[in-house]
Amino acid sequence: MKSTLKIFFFFILQWSFLSSYGQSKVALEQIQIYSATHPSADYWHLPNDLSQVIGALDTGIFLKLNLQRDLLFPTRQKELTKQNQLGKITIDWSMSRAIPYHAYLELYEMDPIVAYQNKLMDITDEKKDSIHSIWFISCTILNQKQERVFQKTLILGIMPIQTLGMGYPITTCATTPNNLFQALAKGISFLHPGMANMDFIEAKVPAAFATDNYWMPIIHNQQRNLFDTTKQFISFASTNGLQLLRMPSAVLNKIDLKNKSANYTFNELIALIKKSRSHASINEYYQVIQPLRDVNNNKDYTIKAYLEFNTDIAGTNESNKSALIFLPEATHTLYDGKDSVGYLNVKNGVAEKNKFYYPDQIYNGYDSSKKYAMGTFYGAQPIVHERVIEGNVLNHSYAIQFDFTQRQKTILIDNKVVMIVEGDKKPRQMVNVPGNPELKLSNLLLMIAYSEIFQSPN
Repeated sequence: MKSTLKIFFFFILQWSFLSSYGQSKVALEQIQIYSATHPSADYWHLPNDLSQVIGALDTGIFLKLNLQRDLLFPTRQKELTKQNQLGKITIDWSMSRAIPYHAYLELYEMDPIVAYQNKLMDITDEKKDSIHSIWFISCTILNQKQERVFQKTLILGIMPIQTLGMGYPITTCATTPNNLFQALAKGISFLHPGMANMDFIEAKVPAAFATDNYWMPIIHNQQRNLFDTTKQFISFASTNGLQLLRMPSAVLNKIDLKNKSANYTFNELIALIKKSRSHASINEYYQVIQPLRDVNNNKDYTIKAYLEFNTDIAGTNESNKSALIFLPEATHTLYDGKDSVGYLNVKNGVAEKNKFYYPDQIYNGYDSSKKYAMGTFYGAQPIVHERVIEGNVLNHSYAIQFDFTQRQKTILIDNKVVMIVEGDKKPRQMVNVPGNPELKLSNLLLMIAYSEIFQSPN
């Protein structure tokens, strides 16, 4: 790695302005590219159409140095196969010797840790978490004596952001190939004679998502309803006007298993716990009360549920188990005012039958007509929801599927998907499936999905 980095560390070389000689021709000899993070993947391979990349050179550094690219000279494209090839340029001017200047463009993807460890970037820890990968963009221009007249490197930090995309996020690459090369072209356009070597700039790109056969057919090119969560209410536009929902903080009441008072509120529950739970004597138990307010429909709902806190798991590395679970034996009830209108059960690790996501094929999470093969040879992966709430309310069966990795909730009524909502602690955007039942019901399920008691355990 050290020998490879020397290529970049010693790119601080002298350059000379060419404007005093009038406009001169330059041959773009070669563009070479490599990813040290995912060398076997396909997303970083040069596209058939390089007009964006070459155009950024034409209107950028070539124009600034008063150079004009020779349009008759074909540029070689080279995709490297080994990391030790980085920075090595093969000079073959047999077809371009008469052209006064010769340019080479190098594009190398590396793990951000490379730049951090070698102090090539001065950024905050918070921003470090946002950078998926870094690209070294290097341009070298030689004269006919093979002397360097320009050589600078720019560091481009790729930062994926969520736009309209929804689905299973991909960690192999930050964005789709189209967006990646748009970002690289933008970075190339920033090359200029007066820049400091190893300048750092950011590129915010739309995140990429795995294709799937569950959410993708529903969200394809569908309108996104956006939420406003900047105030104490969650608000969003609907066909019935602006909707306002509020989820106040939950109240937690500890259950005293040693209380032997005849009129103790939780006597029946204690008997159930002692009968059904194997570690009742060492675990802790709570009643949780979650209020929910649907402003437009003037409805005040309440969830009353019961939790077990496993003190043995808490603070350990048993990541496959949750220290806090909803008691499966207890009845978790939904109230409209004082009237019971439904119930809920909570399950963890629920697989979706015959539904898969495909990490080797990606798209932008919006338009599934454009898909990109990664070349990583990953097969179909089962869709397993981290948590599922299901039950019956207002004479309808329902289910709310939580996929914490995707920051996504899928809401079903009567076994049909009616809403797919993206957002972790608060909703950000939603796809409404046509033919939804009454808004009162969908609003209630949306509030349940984002109530405090069902937040991601992370």
